[in-house]
Amino acid sequence: MLQTNISTVDLNLLKALDALLETESVSKAADRVNLSQPAMSRALNRLQHVIKDPILVRAGRGMVLTPRGEALREPVRDALAKVSQVLRPQAFDPSNAEDHFRIMAPDYMAQLIMPAVLGQIFNAAPNIRIEIENLSATGIKDLCEGKLSLAFGVVDDGPQLENVAAQALLEDRQICLMRKGHPLARKRISLDGYAAASHALLSITGRGGSRIDEQLKAHGLKRTIALRISHFLTISLVLEPTDLIITVPARLAKQVMTDDLHCADLPKELQAPPFTVSQIWHERFTGDAAHQWLRRIIKSVSQTSL
Repeated sequence: MLQTNISTVDLNLLKALDALLETESVSKAADRVNLSQPAMSRALNRLQHVIKDPILVRAGRGMVLTPRGEALREPVRDALAKVSQVLRPQAFDPSNAEDHFRIMAPDYMAQLIMPAVLGQIFNAAPNIRIEIENLSATGIKDLCEGKLSLAFGVVDDGPQLENVAAQALLEDRQICLMRKGHPLARKRISLDGYAAASHALLSITGRGGSRIDEQLKAHGLKRTIALRISHFLTISLVLEPTDLIITVPARLAKQVMTDDLHCADLPKELQAPPFTVSQIWHERFTGDAAHQWLRRIIKSVSQTSL
């Protein structure tokens, strides 16, 4: 059976063919698709060549479809409907969705924003599946390769991100935490006092602290990192019995604060403007309806609940 090579066919002819089949008239078909009558005549000639059939033939003062033309009516209508469906903006129905979202978030951000987000997601889309993972080098790589749905982070701080888009969610700033009764808790922390203290460092990916350390270096100082921790929930446990201090985002400090901890501003030389936490995604998900829905929920929660 002979087959037509579709790569050689102008698919715009489908619309002209549908009009010809429905109206059985070159002039009426031309009016329907806003073509001139000569242009529609040329389209009919091309269709006759492709289909190897006259399609329309004269009968008295008018024209009628050939048997082949009659047989094409429904398939052409169906084909146009399918093309229209392909080109129509993607619809997303949360109630029937079964999407799987993989989200990377520092654990304090997961605790800060995700409970309210998950409440809205599962209320509207009970069959959605969510995977939340902590910040990691592997996750960052997957984000840049389009294998991760979404991440929370600071775009202009940390590893270079490629092929991603971002939307600001909230602002935060760095502060110090220490036990009550710590020598530095008695007064404003000086730059020398900060550098001389023993520090704990929250380092989820093995990095962290670089901006503070660069600022100290500019002043000819260096701090001692006596302890590295990877989970924010351990902060109060390690600070309360020791003279360690830790520098963390203020929103994180609020989550771990206890009656036995003291919160203090950084030395004025180390203070910086607030930083922006964003939701970050690979460009391949920018136009995806399901991911757009997820990002709208996260943005709404960040504006109304934080």
